[in-house]
Amino acid sequence: MTRALRAVSAPAVPARFNFAGDVLYRRAELTPARIATLAIHADGSMEAWSYARIAAASKSLASAMARAGLKQGDRVLLVMPRTPHWQVAMAACMHLGAVPVPCVTQITAPELAYRAQKSGAAGAISDRRLLDKFASCAGLHVRFARGGGDGWRDLEEAMAAPDASAPLAVMPADAPALMYFTSGSSGPPKAVLHAARGIYVRAYQPWRQLAMGEDDVIWTTSDTGWTRAGSCLVFGAWMHGAAALMMEEPPPPEARVDVLEACGVTFFGAVTTELRIILGAARKRPLPKLRWTLSAGEAMTAEMAARWQEFSGVPLLVGYGQSETPTATLTDPAAPAVNGMIGRPMAGNQVAVVDAEGRECAPGVHGSLAFGATDPGLMLGYWETGTGRPGEDGAARLELLAGRWHLSGDCGTRDADGNLYFVGRDDDVISSAGYRIGPTEVENALSQHPSVAECAVVASPDGVRGEVVKAYVVLRPGQRGGEALAASLQDYVKRQIAPYKYPRKMQFVDSLPRTASGKILRRALREIEFNAPKGDPR
Repeated sequence: MTRALRAVSAPAVPARFNFAGDVLYRRAELTPARIATLAIHADGSMEAWSYARIAAASKSLASAMARAGLKQGDRVLLVMPRTPHWQVAMAACMHLGAVPVPCVTQITAPELAYRAQKSGAAGAISDRRLLDKFASCAGLHVRFARGGGDGWRDLEEAMAAPDASAPLAVMPADAPALMYFTSGSSGPPKAVLHAARGIYVRAYQPWRQLAMGEDDVIWTTSDTGWTRAGSCLVFGAWMHGAAALMMEEPPPPEARVDVLEACGVTFFGAVTTELRIILGAARKRPLPKLRWTLSAGEAMTAEMAARWQEFSGVPLLVGYGQSETPTATLTDPAAPAVNGMIGRPMAGNQVAVVDAEGRECAPGVHGSLAFGATDPGLMLGYWETGTGRPGEDGAARLELLAGRWHLSGDCGTRDADGNLYFVGRDDDVISSAGYRIGPTEVENALSQHPSVAECAVVASPDGVRGEVVKAYVVLRPGQRGGEALAASLQDYVKRQIAPYKYPRKMQFVDSLPRTASGKILRRALREIEFNAPKGDPR
């Protein structure tokens, strides 16, 4: 069955928007008994949380936070597992106008201390099992934890308290409302501050285009510290009255198809690596309720899209966005998949390929993927504590090219039909003998070889060409690296893409360095190449 995107208008961002009051509490009034969250605990037991239950717990927690001294504009670190308590904490912060700062649960104590200092956080909400991560955090005057702890108020007691009198914050469209930290793939993590309008856009799209509704169940295995979790399991789901599936401990990728089937998941959000593992290990079976699979955050190949559709029976859509932006583009399920394609901008989003002066590039010409300054989902800016006007504890700064464009740091192209293509990070693009080569295109070609499990492509210094393409390759089980296989892989790439792009150097490795979010850390490999001792054969 061919599926089509629903034609919708651009999101009409209201002048004031408080997600807790305007969405969650409104849902609780209209459909109090409808399931907002289907929770699967670590022991495998299942529990349904209604919109009324989530709303009541959020109001009580917000009141407890206010009594403890938190106020509108305060940043609150959230380090929480995949349970409804995280959703309640998000909503309670938004009720008060406090700014939730979700952080990944695998974060280390030094990384969390950096985020506490960088954000200027005044409070924290967590889980007793994770409290050792806060050992070096200063300035957190208000602390709640599930299970309590020394110096921590009990989160579940606060959620059940009868006092729910805290007033709902008035949130103008540009009011600070949400903060994420970047993954650090191109430098130290940055504190990204979003406005209330940004939450509205994340709740609106791409879900409206995909016709999400009250009968849908959405699932992503993303950690609560990443934008995908908030966009899928809070903002998108509840804006459209759907149920969010929260698994405290997701099963291994090969068993995730069992979850899709048993829980009647209709929307599945997953990255390429996760889908590749599922395809390699899971047993194919009918998934009649699954309507869409959406992937973002990693480059997608046409071969992967075709394999997933054949396996699951549903299209694999690709979106493009960053911590600084919403998911702003979407591929067309009725069109053939193309390597690197990230689709067209959705209604209301301003995404273009621009040159160094901010002029839009012609089709086929490489440039910087950029977001228009008036895109409603664009961040307020990068937050810096200790800056700003008198009386303020910080400020968000947004640098624009030619006064019009926020540069994503990614390189891309567009075709004559307006489709955008991801080429690679600007600092990942390889300049070899006058050619500019995007690593993603080479990785897409190389990863299609049956011997390759995954790979990463970076620049390597060369005395003649300046730089050459080097591939770090992880082989599938049972495969052995060597000169013969390297030569075979090089010949294979030459047949897939322009021959000048093939990897002139190749190294077989057991694994690739990754960020906490699972993205391949090309920067670490590039540093290895350019910091290698003179005479090193690599």
